[in-house]
Amino acid sequence: MTFSLKNRTFRYIPHHFSPSRFPEGYQLHDIDPGVWTPKIVGEELLEAVRWANRSAGYVGPARIKSGMPDLAMISSDRDFDGWPPMADLEARPMRRSLSPARVSQLDRALWWQATYLKDEPGAARVLKHWVRARLSKGMTFGEAIKRRGWSRSTAYRGRDKALALIAVGLTNDGIAYGQQ
Repeated sequence: MTFSLKNRTFRYIPHHFSPSRFPEGYQLHDIDPGVWTPKIVGEELLEAVRWANRSAGYVGPARIKSGMPDLAMISSDRDFDGWPPMADLEARPMRRSLSPARVSQLDRALWWQATYLKDEPGAARVLKHWVRARLSKGMTFGEAIKRRGWSRSTAYRGRDKALALIAVGLTNDGIAYGQQ
């Protein structure tokens, strides 16, 4: 069964169908794979800011450094000084390295707000607070908008508008998802 809405045709899919029953290459939605959506834009922005925070390192004047070499300790010295044994120390999680192409993509994603939201300062400001709240521990977007004194519905509309404007701008510029 199909139906039309605003010159677009949709196919009704009963709720008891599972995706594994569809033919290969069948899409449940009518969005092309290379088209940007606000959700994808938000995920890319969050990943770009996470990457920038991880890879930037300390910013500011250099700290005092010593000309002395680092103290090399062997395990018996470590036990003697009252330090925990090597087996008790937590291993640092390894960071995955990104390909140069992915680094370039994330670098360009950091400029999306300046490129596509230059005429919408309110939406850009709300998006900035949303990204910061999503990446901050102990802070939610709801708490952030309450501190600013913004209406919850207005803030979410501003966030959605900003993400949609970026998605439309990327799509109109012919930048396919994954090739930004």
